Amino acid sequence: MAHQIETYNIKELFSSGNYRIPIYQRNYAWGKSEIVQLIQDIIDYIPEQRNYYIGTLVVYPQNINEETVYDAIDGQQRLTTLSILLSVLKNKFGEVNWYTKQILNFESRPLSQNAMSFAKSGYFDGHKEYHSTIKEAYDSIEIELITRENNKTINISEFALFLTDFVTILRVEVPHDTDLNHYFEIMNNRGEQLEKHEVVKSMLLDALYDDTDEDNEQIQELFHTIWDAVQNMERYVQFGFEPELRKILFGKDWSNLAIENTNQLLNTYQDFKQTAKSGNDFKMNIDEILSSQNVFQNSENRLENSERFTSPINFQNFLLHILKIQTESMDVSLDDKKLIDFFKKEIKSKTKEEAKNFVLDFMFNLLRGKWLMDAYAIKRQFVADKEGWSLLKLKSNDGKKGYYVNTFGKDEALHKKGRDWSNEYIIMLLAMFHVSTSTMIYKHWLNASLYHLMNTKEVDFEKYKNYLEKIAKQLICFRFLNTDKDSKLEYNDLIYSFDNLSEDYPKIEYKNPRLNYKSIENNLIFNFLDYVIWNKLDVGDAGVNFEFTFRSSVEHYFPQNPIGGKPLDDKEALHSFGNLCLISHQKNSKLNHHLPSAKKNYYSKLNSKSELAYDSLKQYIMMNEYDADTWDEVSIEDHHKKMVDKLNEFIQN
Repeated sequence: MAHQIETYNIKELFSSGNYRIPIYQRNYAWGKSEIVQLIQDIIDYIPEQRNYYIGTLVVYPQNINEETVYDAIDGQQRLTTLSILLSVLKNKFGEVNWYTKQILNFESRPLSQNAMSFAKSGYFDGHKEYHSTIKEAYDSIEIELITRENNKTINISEFALFLTDFVTILRVEVPHDTDLNHYFEIMNNRGEQLEKHEVVKSMLLDALYDDTDEDNEQIQELFHTIWDAVQNMERYVQFGFEPELRKILFGKDWSNLAIENTNQLLNTYQDFKQTAKSGNDFKMNIDEILSSQNVFQNSENRLENSERFTSPINFQNFLLHILKIQTESMDVSLDDKKLIDFFKKEIKSKTKEEAKNFVLDFMFNLLRGKWLMDAYAIKRQFVADKEGWSLLKLKSNDGKKGYYVNTFGKDEALHKKGRDWSNEYIIMLLAMFHVSTSTMIYKHWLNASLYHLMNTKEVDFEKYKNYLEKIAKQLICFRFLNTDKDSKLEYNDLIYSFDNLSEDYPKIEYKNPRLNYKSIENNLIFNFLDYVIWNKLDVGDAGVNFEFTFRSSVEHYFPQNPIGGKPLDDKEALHSFGNLCLISHQKNSKLNHHLPSAKKNYYSKLNSKSELAYDSLKQYIMMNEYDADTWDEVSIEDHHKKMVDKLNEFIQN
């Protein structure tokens, strides 16, 4: 079907023609997680100094005004992001000076066209309408590159050179006589390749194979059973086992893992198989089944195929968490792009016997890690058309049917006055971390949490809560607000040298430059402040039922380009932490240029319809403890100092 197929590096691609996003394509929709992943993928290949293939761009050549314009049929999200990335490199860092012409345009989409033109120039005119997602992408790229440059993890010039000369893309032109509707149908029905985790499973089974061990077939069967039970991240692991084995592993009430180590797991499964073989289990062929007068029935649930829960990570990422915890290796990252390489390196570095024992331990750690994650890490729960964060344990009264209870505290007091808030504290802390880092490769907090849980014999609420709060304090003080680049806390030290970390937390200074707009490295700074505020609320206070959500847009409460008002003269105050808060992309697009009074009025109307419509507790304080009509440099400084004081008070105490 292809008319012409050529490989281009990015400089060649953006110098070889004009591109257009046709009207039938969806709007640009990449968020921070996809953008960060793209940048990370590029950075990973810089040391190798060889071509990095980034994917395929399928185009349909059109003749418009006697010029060839390529309509992007497939790959438009990546193409748009690359165009924005080049604009940031040119405007902010003075790189890619060859990128002078705007070669990406949008068909019949004036807002997207305006946004792309503003991105190309490096100035977003607040008095004109534009597609806010493109601006958010521009800001995300700029902040990510600034942060990485400050952290000395990249050299911008090296990054720009590698991007333009070594990152390659396959451009596929489809012929003029192509039926595009038929082409889209073919694309949507393409067969899927073997997934990385399936390749890893094959490698592990190969390392486990031992023809001298008479129990090897049974061990491989156990590996298959555990792998399949763990693989569904949305389902509690207990539901992945047949009823009798489930009772043996988790007890009659299903609530606790009864197995403490690899050897016990192997012996327990061997006993289970022996009992099943000598017990009432029997085999019948098809003729015997059809001629039998018996009624065959399974009275117990084997599996739960519920869509009630959503996990914070996928299975491939979970494999990396367990591998990193088991090996405590600094070389293992949470980037599933390298999943196969990490496991291959681990297995090849060992003798046959060592590799086998490694896989056996990994099998046990998979089982225990998933059980701990189910009970002690948050999930997103969907029940009766409502959703929210949950922290629940699975239990059973009769060993046949399961139900969920709060992991911590007294479940029966949930809706009573004087209820036990233990569960909510852990939910708030875990949700605070989760929404601060949307990309799975940066969920170091989860790796820390799992490492703590897997090295704890019995999980205690107070110890778990204090541990999570200490993780947050360490990240805030010694990484995200640390102005001394040479003493910056590394994630591996945070997780694997935790007991040796200093608790002599420095005071956060009002003038800390890392509290300014575009210098804030991680949204945990905002979210931790919201946790601190929530922590001090009484049950009857507004905001006590506040929930963390994925709000990744940093908004200026007093806007940079106000509609119907004069901009602030003091740019330091404008970009101060005291004038910033997190809101959703949708609200930022709607309210971006409105004055504080208009924003407060908008949220007041929302609050008449719901319990608490504010995006953050910091925002709630800004809108309700200050006069929106007189919000100015004085108000900003006062709020800034009060919020920094709240952080310091909580951290120091």
